[in-house]
Amino acid sequence: MACGFTSTTYDPCVDISLNLDTSVSSTEKGKKLTKRNEDGNMSTLSGCLDLFTRPEKLGSDQKLYCQNCQEKQDSLKQMSIRKLPLVLSLHVKRFEHSFVKRSSRKIDRYLQFPFSLDMSPYLSSSILRARYGNRIYSFGGDESDIFSEFEIFAVVTHSGTLESGHYVSFVRIRNQWYKCDDAWITEVDEATVRASQCYMIFYVQKTLYNKANEDQSHAPNCPGRELFFPIAGFC
Repeated sequence: MACGFTSTTYDPCVDISLNLDTSVSSTEKGKKLTKRNEDGNMSTLSGCLDLFTRPEKLGSDQKLYCQNCQEKQDSLKQMSIRKLPLVLSLHVKRFEHSFVKRSSRKIDRYLQFPFSLDMSPYLSSSILRARYGNRIYSFGGDESDIFSEFEIFAVVTHSGTLESGHYVSFVRIRNQWYKCDDAWITEVDEATVRASQCYMIFYVQKTLYNKANEDQSHAPNCPGRELFFPIAGFC
């Protein structure tokens, strides 16, 4: 924060863990609020992603060594996404642990999530352009700017408490949602999925999602053959 020097660290990850936001995100401003949001009991996925990429001022006890100033300085830390995967896995932090209070709890706050997701605002390239203007930054031929639109295809939910709970998955196939609850698989509507208490959300790049649906639409339709088969056992 003294000279403007920037140090960049690349951290490969399998999924992105998100804190639940407690305010309406910038992308949600101007939209009609739901009753849950008015009561302050609702978070949005865009708000969680805004929180994930928001600059954070480090405390006086966390000063970083500046290579330019050759001493420790007050600093800002900011997360961003350099390269997007084909499948985007988002993990919602619903289990909170406090070492000060020596207690743990589950956060039951409702999270509103879209079925179509544009990740371009959270890319490193977008954040740098927003910060420095219209200058062009090269990211080694990275095509994340082009393939930044995703479609949802699975949701994992958790019900119960921190000590005792149950996980259920919702899977989207040919625009039909299926509830996978242990050995039982049933059809459900979109409203059921949207109302669920999501713990993990899986998105796939829209181009791949569209291609998969197109391939399935051309698959031969065998009479009497069901999408799911009964099984003798499960684990």
